[in-house]
Amino acid sequence: MFMQIEWIIKEAAQWKIELSPEQGLLFEKYYRILTYYNQKFNLTRITGKNEILEEHFLDSLAGFSLGLEKAGEELLDLGSGAGFPGLPIKIFLPDLQLHLVDSRRKKILFLRKAVRELELKKITFLQKRAEELGQGEGREKYGWVTARALAPLNVAVELALPLIKIGGYFWAFKGQGFKAELREAEKIIEKCGGRLQKTITYTLPHAKKKRSLLLFKKVQHTDDRFPRKAGLPQKRPVVSQNPSSFPS
Repeated sequence: MFMQIEWIIKEAAQWKIELSPEQGLLFEKYYRILTYYNQKFNLTRITGKNEILEEHFLDSLAGFSLGLEKAGEELLDLGSGAGFPGLPIKIFLPDLQLHLVDSRRKKILFLRKAVRELELKKITFLQKRAEELGQGEGREKYGWVTARALAPLNVAVELALPLIKIGGYFWAFKGQGFKAELREAEKIIEKCGGRLQKTITYTLPHAKKKRSLLLFKKVQHTDDRFPRKAGLPQKRPVVSQNPSSFPS
């Protein structure tokens, strides 16, 4: 099954996203690559072409549809998995330097195959846990970090914010339950040097699913204790309403 390039461009235009025929072709190829390798690499439960276009490709570009501009010339996509949102953003912004990060070998293997077949340039791959990167060579290095379906917000910010240099941005793609997650994440956002700049909510036009995009700015250095060692953010997430959960 194929996606028609003209249909991709038309659907993107409904989101106020302008794609060239070359970009439409890349998204069509990405769809074929994704569906071909899905069974082997367990990439996504969404398999229909309509759903993949809307819920993966165009949703990854929602920030641009809703008036945001790119947050720099270099992007680190954390927990890239099947490549969302990093690869759609790269197709949309071809001059972007993209770093795809995932701790799972099979996901990095898929991403390498996809990038090679799409013939995309200026992309690096990091098979590494975010905690190790944030306490090592990636600490406060990047101006723009994205994460989609990575973890609850109080975990995601502990993994992402330590990677961002002061003045940089974190785009957190979330569902409709972001307000409760945001309340739980207040303390770790502060400790990691972040500040919520903007929250955008929108609805996928065909699926009618509600989505949110949270934009954080890095305003001060991350506390040296964060991120904690590998696995701890997930096992013992910092929760704002319970001070005892915060590590001493």
